[in-house]
Amino acid sequence: MKKVFSGVTAILLLSAVCLTACSNNDSTSTGSVNASTGSATSAPSSDPGANSGAGNAGTAAGPVNETGFPIVKEPISLSAMVLLSPAQPTDWNDILVWQEYEKMTGIHIDWDENTAADITEKRNLALASDQLPDIFYRTKMPDSDVDKYGADGSFLKLNDLIDKYAPNFKAVMEKYPDVKKGIATADGSIYALPSLTDSPSIEITKKLFVNNSWLQKTGKKMPTTTDELYDVLKAFRDGDPNGNGKQDEVPMTADSLDDIMLVLQGAFGLGNKGTGNGNWDVDPASGELRYFPASESYKDFLTYLHKLYSENLIDKEIFTNDGTKVLAKNDQNQVGSFSFSNVIARANANAGDYAGLDAALAGPNGDRLFTSARGHIGSRGAFMISKTNPYPEATMRWIDYFYGDEGIRMLYLGLEGKTYQKNADGKYDFLPEIVGTIPEGSSFDQVVSKYVPYAGGSLPTLIYEDYFKGGETEPSAKAAAEHLRPFLPEELWAPFSFTAEEAADKQTLESDIYGLVKQRTAEFVQGKASLDDFDKYVDQLKKMGLGDLQKIYKAAYDRYRAS
Repeated sequence: MKKVFSGVTAILLLSAVCLTACSNNDSTSTGSVNASTGSATSAPSSDPGANSGAGNAGTAAGPVNETGFPIVKEPISLSAMVLLSPAQPTDWNDILVWQEYEKMTGIHIDWDENTAADITEKRNLALASDQLPDIFYRTKMPDSDVDKYGADGSFLKLNDLIDKYAPNFKAVMEKYPDVKKGIATADGSIYALPSLTDSPSIEITKKLFVNNSWLQKTGKKMPTTTDELYDVLKAFRDGDPNGNGKQDEVPMTADSLDDIMLVLQGAFGLGNKGTGNGNWDVDPASGELRYFPASESYKDFLTYLHKLYSENLIDKEIFTNDGTKVLAKNDQNQVGSFSFSNVIARANANAGDYAGLDAALAGPNGDRLFTSARGHIGSRGAFMISKTNPYPEATMRWIDYFYGDEGIRMLYLGLEGKTYQKNADGKYDFLPEIVGTIPEGSSFDQVVSKYVPYAGGSLPTLIYEDYFKGGETEPSAKAAAEHLRPFLPEELWAPFSFTAEEAADKQTLESDIYGLVKQRTAEFVQGKASLDDFDKYVDQLKKMGLGDLQKIYKAAYDRYRAS
């Protein structure tokens, strides 16, 4: 059937070319975008050969309706590589939303579904071999690859396509300045559409949740300073708050040490521009760009973390932990506090015991920031159109729908009356018959993934809390976010963009520098290395080229501020 469909499509395309070539006055002609460069071209020429050739989008412009549905005048088919969530059907066309959207648009998608274990290899193989799908949709594409393969022509430049065929995304860029600043390359080119959020509870990436039941049993209050947190954790360690007569309590845990550091670093003035550029922020004393793992404040932070770890207040398994282990410890009622984006992903039976901090913790030097937060960009490379895509205009219209209110609601809730309803209070919810009873051995995500494709996150869309039903919008996570919002940095940076030369040099330098930082941070916290040697560690970073890396980031930062 696919071969027959493709043959019919090819005949229709040839007819479209002929009609376009034979009549300059054809009212359906819309102009085109060159598939190899993404730049705008004029309407097709009367010369039959003027717009022919592989990869030229001029042959595809005719069938596209500029507004409304269907998107194309005759059905077309596109191929797309996608990351499959374990909760989802293995055939993405079994998801109700895609079935309905195909009817609306006239565009069929041949999904190439890949697991998390193989998506990177499959993506890299496609790029290296130049055997490209028409669309890269949620493929965990690193920013560096977006820039690299965009510059070499593997991905189309989208600027003109956005301008003409993406009114929803244009509106998003106008509404959120950090999006406009964060998605373009150093020369202003846009090669990818991002995954975006408009949700404080999601944008505050990690939160510290404390066991309220244990606070009551130990006579403690929710901590407001790092010293008070230390006292609370000691009470959890020594006071047998789980009541089993054993000293088996884990005062603080997380999936990794990084997750603990994220929720505490602001108390030491670190990460004062958010997480958009990793461990780069601004030195409050000089106002200059700073790599904060080489700062004195970072040494103070490590001193505090070492104190917690050495006194068994941080999980001793923190360097080998994962989410499954945290969940298992919660099932045994062993956890006093943990860092994650929400409660229900890391606690089941005792989820109701946890609450977020009432305020950001104040640190030993008077800092009181919460810096585990980012701007609206979740991931920059969520959607790319490849150079071989024969229908770039239709493809841009196809994806743009999901940056508008109707499309966002459809992507996260499905079809009104069939999968969701608007309640009397104005809120949107899945129908009771859809999620009222979760079968044993199943999960909420598995149930709703028959209808909507959002499980696994990072879709090329904009998340609104009104429609998104993930754990970050549960009451405990939303309340935690609201308490922390007053303590966020005034400016949350979007990711910087780098030239091809900068990106290559940056990757080489970061491989060694970031590796040493991770290694020595773990050694300092565990006590395997003395903090008396912190200056030697900083000197080693400088010898490895930290100064050169700083110059690269400074150039990108200057462009960012000027944009």
